[in-house]
Amino acid sequence: MPLIVKDFKWRQTEALIIIQVPLHGIHQSKVDLFTSPKYIKASFERYFFEAFLLYEVNISNSKCTLTATDIIFELVKHEDILWDKLEIDVSKKEKLELKKKLIEEEHKNFQNTCKEKYDKNCHLKKVAVQEQIGLDTKQRDLIDKIRNDEKNSALGDLEKWQQKITQPKIIELPSDSEDSEEEKPIIVPKKTTFVRQKKLPVTSDPVPLPRKTATLKVDFTARQFPTPSRESQLEEENEWLRKQAEVRRSIGFVSEDLRPEEKNPQYLKSKGEEFLKAENYLGAISAFSFGIKLTDQFPDLYIGRSEAHFKHGNFYKATQDCSKAIELLRPAVPSNLKERVTCISRRGKALAKMGYFKEGISELEVAIKLCPNDEELKNALVEMKDELNATENQND
Repeated sequence: MPLIVKDFKWRQTEALIIIQVPLHGIHQSKVDLFTSPKYIKASFERYFFEAFLLYEVNISNSKCTLTATDIIFELVKHEDILWDKLEIDVSKKEKLELKKKLIEEEHKNFQNTCKEKYDKNCHLKKVAVQEQIGLDTKQRDLIDKIRNDEKNSALGDLEKWQQKITQPKIIELPSDSEDSEEEKPIIVPKKTTFVRQKKLPVTSDPVPLPRKTATLKVDFTARQFPTPSRESQLEEENEWLRKQAEVRRSIGFVSEDLRPEEKNPQYLKSKGEEFLKAENYLGAISAFSFGIKLTDQFPDLYIGRSEAHFKHGNFYKATQDCSKAIELLRPAVPSNLKERVTCISRRGKALAKMGYFKEGISELEVAIKLCPNDEELKNALVEMKDELNATENQND
């Protein structure tokens, strides 16, 4: 329930009613006001104030001031008389009905006022549009008038010129008779003569030959990243390259540390084999990869990297390197038989490690056909078949 404010103060003059309502510590921004000619109210948080005025007041000329401590109503009277009291004496029920009636009337008045403003604005817009259309029409008419005047003036000058050139010449000749007292003018019609002009040869500028085509070669700056370079990401990219270089140094191989004479595939192949013997598989992969970057037609580099991937557990990459090495070992000749058998058997073992036992068995069978005396391949085939049978039995 709201607390009714009863400690308000009021005073009057012959023209004004001044009501001072205390805010009781509530901030002025939380005050909600309603005013009408015979009823005013103010609500702020849990407090509520209302007054049913004895007579009507002029709301349009009245004002309400909010201070830090009070609400001050300055209500202008319709008649310059002193009131006996501030409010009318009616029952609570009658006050509720009167309040409801006054609020509804005020809302209707407010709606009517808004509608009148809206209609007035619409009317003003229509008038403005009509005036603008009138101004545009006058402007167009003025432009048409000026254009027609210029046209008529030009046509008039043309007609005068035509009349001037077609007007016959009047030549006065002396009279041969002595008896004539006046000299009569002789009118000689103007003759038009046509002169045949020789046609001159038409000379035109020579058409230039088509431009020669050429191919422009564009070289892009080498980058370690597939995306274009951005200045905003330069620091992050350098930080990433620095970290990668630290990782490569930790595994024992950095391409930037190589001397120019060391940057050849044969040296990198031997470097990778040294890393394989030391079981530094990441270093071996880096060495072989840098050699492949220098030349991608050296099968020994792919064979070495496939072994490093296989021992490091990268079976899928091992199968890729084996396939690439087999492509480079064509045509199949006895001199590269050992390398082909190594690649095929290693690819079969990698497939088996990934769970493709049937494909791995097929690869080992092909390798055994190429090298039937290799007992290690035969033992690997037997073990792979046993693993396949064990896997099928578990699934059953």
